Amino acid sequence: MSKSAYLLLVETSAIVSTNPNTWQAIAKLGECLLPEVVAIEIKNIANGKAEGNESNAKQFQNSSDLNWQVTTLTAKHADLVIRATQNLSRQARVMINVAQSAVGVANAHPTQCVVLISDEISLRDRIAKLESKNLCAIPSAVARQWSRTDQAPPIVYQSIKYLQKQISEAANQFPRQTDTIYLGASSSSLNAEQKIKDNQKANPNYGQIAIILVKFGLATTFSVAILLFGWRLAQPQQFQQFWKKNGLPPLPKVLLQPNQTNKN
Repeated sequence: MSKSAYLLLVETSAIVSTNPNTWQAIAKLGECLLPEVVAIEIKNIANGKAEGNESNAKQFQNSSDLNWQVTTLTAKHADLVIRATQNLSRQARVMINVAQSAVGVANAHPTQCVVLISDEISLRDRIAKLESKNLCAIPSAVARQWSRTDQAPPIVYQSIKYLQKQISEAANQFPRQTDTIYLGASSSSLNAEQKIKDNQKANPNYGQIAIILVKFGLATTFSVAILLFGWRLAQPQQFQQFWKKNGLPPLPKVLLQPNQTNKN
């Protein structure tokens, strides 16, 4: 199963201020997450410990078919800091915590567009000011239209296209792993062959050189002997004069001279 291009994060107002039809429409869009702070807020509303539509909160808690998962992901952001000097209402603090959760989910899923569904205008504006490339916010009415028409809102569509382009460009920047391994192996083989050649140049084989010299010497000696022998047969007198002139020892008379006859 391929991973979806987007991930849905649902805020409290998109639950207690709507109805089960809206929840089902959102659920049809894909995987839905509830920030932990939202799950706690829904529980408090259902128990009468926080302001909100108690009936809707209880009905949502009993909607087991939705199968929305609670996420504990959260992240700090410079624009989402709650300072001690700020006199924020409880609701404002909850909104900041939801925004921090949205940033945490976006950071954990950098290749997916995280869509926060909220009917709180101030929260959607806060998310927009973060200028995150993979995080945006839409109201529940837009989510219902998306589910009905199967056409993503422009803000979601643009984010998905941007992420797909980034992923494609990153994939094209690096060769495939198989190509890298092949190139590495070829380079290693060439280096090994070069090392062998360098070693052969630095350490010549003296035994092989000696054998070559001996063979050369024997061949040369044999050739000279053949020439001398042929000269002696062809021109014995000149050969004898040359031999005596150079002070060489007398040769054995293995052959008769041409002018020599056998005596009985």
